[in-house]
Amino acid sequence: MKDQEYIFISNGYRGGNITFLADHILYLTRLKKKITLIDDNPHKTYQKIPNTIKIKKIKTNKFSQDSEKKLFSVFFNKKNKKILFISNFAFLIKYYSLIKKFKKKKYIIILTIHSGLLNLNIKNYIAGFIFSFIYHQVDYLFFGSFSAKDWWLKKYPWMKINNCLVYYNGVKITSNQKIKNIKSKINISFVGRLEKENNPELFMNIAKEYLKFKKDAIFHIFGDGSLSNYLQYNNEENRIIFHGWTKKDKIYKLSDIILITSPINNFPYVALEAKSFGIPVISCSKGDIKKIIKNNYDGYIIYTNSLKKIINLIKKILKNYSKFSLNSIQRSKLFEINVACKKFWNNIL
Repeated sequence: MKDQEYIFISNGYRGGNITFLADHILYLTRLKKKITLIDDNPHKTYQKIPNTIKIKKIKTNKFSQDSEKKLFSVFFNKKNKKILFISNFAFLIKYYSLIKKFKKKKYIIILTIHSGLLNLNIKNYIAGFIFSFIYHQVDYLFFGSFSAKDWWLKKYPWMKINNCLVYYNGVKITSNQKIKNIKSKINISFVGRLEKENNPELFMNIAKEYLKFKKDAIFHIFGDGSLSNYLQYNNEENRIIFHGWTKKDKIYKLSDIILITSPINNFPYVALEAKSFGIPVISCSKGDIKKIIKNNYDGYIIYTNSLKKIINLIKKILKNYSKFSLNSIQRSKLFEINVACKKFWNNIL
């Protein structure tokens, strides 16, 4: 593996998928591997980029002849073996002819899929349909959860992916984990892209209902997306604060409870990260998130959008907050990032 170069290709969208790639980049950096990162805007997309890796700013999200030429120059200018790690199945469709050239060069191509198509419109369904016939161009197809894998099998049952492996995300565990303490105000947070599939409107409704009767909380919304302006325009409550995209250390320093309001969330980083900071999580999501949260121990999973029931769970956590915080820290150790990365790469070669 000495002469191999690892090339990571992403498309400028910040989120759990990028966190997954960033974790693996850092892991391989510690192993002193040769790494190249390609993205529409690398320094904006990634929070931390090691100064030992090569960075190429190429607009990969939308196909163009110019971007294809630039990618070609990156991949074919050296003789060393290349391992391509692509972040989105759509890349395989957009750059299909280029991928076939990679195959002829016997480059290793890796793709991880962390969810189904949450916004299943005609365009996305057709893209998934095309992918279901060309996915074999990928040497290693992994899934980030069993629920994501089941989704693809259900929508495109002809795909032969039963033997594809599932790898869960991991999280960095620090030696100075401490139980959180609530001060005068309770800080309840939404963390994620402000898109329909994450249902930030439900979070807003929970906040407004809670604040009708109690003023001991501040609700924080961390993230950006297409619904950002709409949500802010319809917010008249000064205890609901929009922060935009924010570094995670600041997010979890400000937060006491995390609410996940998306109807489906396969194995979200935000739940893992929150636990590593001693923060209990309440989730309304279906999916493998049930493997992260243990009811009445380190948080709650509730399959309903009932404002009253969700608020009652917030109150239950607050009654014994130190217990939930301690249990969150303890269970976060089940998902240590270096263990997860090592297990992943041991199956590549």
